[in-house]
Amino acid sequence: MAKGALQVYRTCTPVVDVTYDEQSPELPTKVLVDAIAEANNSSPVEMPPLYEFVDPDMIESLLEQRDNQPKREMVLGFTVNSWNVFVRSDGRIRICDGTQHTDPQPVFAGNSLGDARARDSVD
Repeated sequence: MAKGALQVYRTCTPVVDVTYDEQSPELPTKVLVDAIAEANNSSPVEMPPLYEFVDPDMIESLLEQRDNQPKREMVLGFTVNSWNVFVRSDGRIRICDGTQHTDPQPVFAGNSLGDARARDSVD
């Protein structure tokens, strides 16, 4: 790890990994809500509004590149019901089951433990 690199740990089991692509026409908040709904095994319309848990503008600000600005390494974590949600400034999103505890590990270390619902492996 580079000197001064940000390291955030989790103690929950990853169940869904996705990556937001800035070139995608989808809004970052839609990608995030879809991932949470996937973890919850439900439709996005069945989920409570994202703004009840986090400021959606903060998510978009974290994930959208600013012209001529270097991307800063940041991680935002919050909970939606029993799901621990982690969003990294490079577009990586990990949803963990807060009821399934693990030993502390870096949030984005490893795969989703082979979970069939994981759409994108995040190292």
